[in-house]
Order: sequence, then C-alpha cells, then structure tokens
Amino acid sequence: MSLNVRALGLLLGFSLAPLAGAYELLHLESFKLEADAKVMAGFRHGENINFGLGAVEGFGSLKSTGEQSRNDLQMAFKPGLQFDYTRPDYTVYGGGTGVFSTTTLDGELSGQFAHRGDHATKVDAAYVGWCNKWLDFSYGAREFTVGDGFIIGDGTFNQGHDNGQYWTGAFTAWRNTGVVKINTNPVRADLFWLRTDADLGDSRIAGISVENSETARYGQLGFLYFEVFDDNGRNGFAGAEVTGVRAAGLHWPSLPELQFFGEFVAQRGRDDRTGAKVDANAWYTEVNYQFKQLPWTPKLYYRYSYFSGDDPRTPQLEEYRGMFFTIFKRDWDTWYQGEIAGEFFLFNENQISNMAKLKVFPSPRTALGFWYYHHELATAQYFGLPTQHLEWTDELNWSFEFFASDRLYWYAGAAWATPGAAAREVFGKEDQTVVQTFISYTFR
Repeated sequence: MSLNVRALGLLLGFSLAPLAGAYELLHLESFKLEADAKVMAGFRHGENINFGLGAVEGFGSLKSTGEQSRNDLQMAFKPGLQFDYTRPDYTVYGGGTGVFSTTTLDGELSGQFAHRGDHATKVDAAYVGWCNKWLDFSYGAREFTVGDGFIIGDGTFNQGHDNGQYWTGAFTAWRNTGVVKINTNPVRADLFWLRTDADLGDSRIAGISVENSETARYGQLGFLYFEVFDDNGRNGFAGAEVTGVRAAGLHWPSLPELQFFGEFVAQRGRDDRTGAKVDANAWYTEVNYQFKQLPWTPKLYYRYSYFSGDDPRTPQLEEYRGMFFTIFKRDWDTWYQGEIAGEFFLFNENQISNMAKLKVFPSPRTALGFWYYHHELATAQYFGLPTQHLEWTDELNWSFEFFASDRLYWYAGAAWATPGAAAREVFGKEDQTVVQTFISYTFR
C-alpha cells in the first residue's frame, strides 16, 4: 500500500471515528475540555494549464510537463482540543489542532505547489494563554491576523512537500507566536512576535498593531508597525521595516449600506542579504454597496490594489513583498485575487489589479458571486524575468456558496482567464479555465 493510499485511509477513518463527534469531553466546576474536528475536501479541474504552457515541474520553474488538462483532489482532516480554566478574575486557556492532509489524482493544477502523493501528518496549532477583562497573553503556534490579512495574516504557505496540500489551506497557524492583547476602550492594541513556517523562510517578526475598539458607529481605523529579523537568507524579507495604516467598514451611521475599506503599507529598511535599501509600497481601496430593499439583496464591490515593482535602473529594492497575506478574511478574494491569476501567477507583488464584483443572496443560506479582474504588472518583469509588456490577464470568476449550518459549508465555482501580452511572453497563449468545488464539515 502506498503512502498516499495510507494517508487517504487515515483521513476517511478519522472522519468517521466516534471522537470526531464529541464536543464536551469534560466539564468540572471551573474547567472545561472540548473537542472538534473539521473535514475538508477540494476538487479542481483545469484546462490549458498556465495559459497553455502546461503544468510545470515545481515552484519557480517554467519547464513544462506537457500536461494541459489536470484533475486535483486535496483532502484534510483537522481534529482539535480546547480547554479553559475560569476563575472570577481571570481565565487560563489553550488548545491545539492536528492535520492529516493529502493531494491525489494529478496533483495541484499549476504544478508549482503540491504533487500527487504529497501528504502530511503534523501539528498545526498548540498554544496556552491567560486573560482577564482587558489583558490577554498567549504563547505558541496559533492563528493571528491584523486587519483583513493584507500583510499579517498567515504564517504558513501550504505547500505539498511540507503540508500535504495547497488549495484547501488546511494549515492556518503561525509556527510560533507570542501575543499580548490590550483590550481597552476606545483604543486597543496587539503586541506580537511571530514565526513562520519554512516555506516563508522561517521568518521572525515583531511589531505592534493599534486600532479603535468601537466599530459600530463609523467603522475601524488601525496602525501597524513590524520588523522582520530573520528569514534564513531565503526570501529577502529580513531587514524589512514595515508601517501600515488601514480602514475597515467606514460608513455614515445613516447609510450603513455604503462601506469603504483600504490599507497603505510602506516597506523600508535594508535587505540583510545585500544591504540594499528597501523602498516599496502597496495600497488598496475598496467600496461596496448593498441594495437591501431589492430581491436577493445584491451587493456591488469595486477594488483597486497596487503593489510596487522593482526598477532595475536604481540600487534600491522597490518591489513590494506580499509576505504573510491570508485568504478568506472577508471573502474568497482576500487576498488571493482571482482563482487563476491569484493562485497560479500573481501573489501581491509587482501587480496592479482592478476588481468588480456582484454578490446576490437568493436565501439566507445561499450566495452567488460574479467577479471580473483586470491584472497588470507594475513594472516590466515577472519575478525578475524581463518582459516587454505590462498586461497580464482579464479574468472572470463565478461562485455558488451554501451555508447549510454553522458546521457545513459547500462552494462550487468556475474561472476563465485570457492571457495579456506579458503573460504570453512568460507562459502560453491559450485561455485557461478551472472548475472547482470545496466542502467542509465541522464535528462539534
């Protein structure tokens, strides 16, 4: 029996185990121990992979395997335990999750991030903490996000060689954290030290986030500063000093249907590897409006995002690094922008993107989404490979979501993208299509 088949057996066996249905394992006077488990599966089919170049041999490679059509099935089982010990003046808490994950069929569509037979059985989260009404200390591997995850969101990149899968995003915790949350009014703050996985250079980050704690009336404003102290010389992150300001859900109290989001991030400092000065910027602005009086309560969105690219004529490093952005903080498009461009080619670096979106809600538990993206390169190069043009792609996405309960979620979608002149220089000349579905169920 192959390792891949054994991994599949583990996933199926554990998903049916009685323990997975448990939720409260122990409840004493002040102590409570709970368990849950999440099963995730994602299937994707792609045609004209990499705009007709075909699947490639690995991350950073442009050597094609010749496969124009691929099927990808990724599955993960994620059991978890949480405890808390509550006293009148404080609470001690903690928890952990493990992941059993695998990739099968042909492997991840683009060929870059996960291959057939990749699998992992690892701890994702393991943390302890102490909190009272205004102070919260925690230490260990756990999730941590600033804002909507534009730059601090996910310390795991989910590559198959280390995490068994890519598209399901089964691993969500930072490898290690030390976080102090100060929950005061009207301003609150997070002091954080974070460590990523090896795919992000085993980077160490320390910084502070400050934001207003009252969000109901006008929305939220925030400030962020952090430094990257080490990345083992792998990703060029070390030496960066990052400052950001952000806004979320800004609106007039009398017109809550119209909301604004935005963030500006400046990356400065010096590259520890070369000593070159870093001078990079990124920003986005987004507006959305929901027609609550119309059938299906349609919601319109527009977003413009800019991520600077490097100018080879200067000694400075002007190329913004996406670093630690996450996905699905507000929707599928935060911050992988496009099911093809955002997951195959462009990773919030040397990029200019326009997004227009319409979502409708036929019932309280269903949603239909329609996206249009126009992507360009900010400078005429693709991860250091010079191009003659800037146009990358026009892309359409469609989605159906079913929120059956707080346990069961189902998504089905499709994407079509046509290559622009720059994409045709680097990859192929054919339109690419992807159809996909994702389902998750949480036992608790």
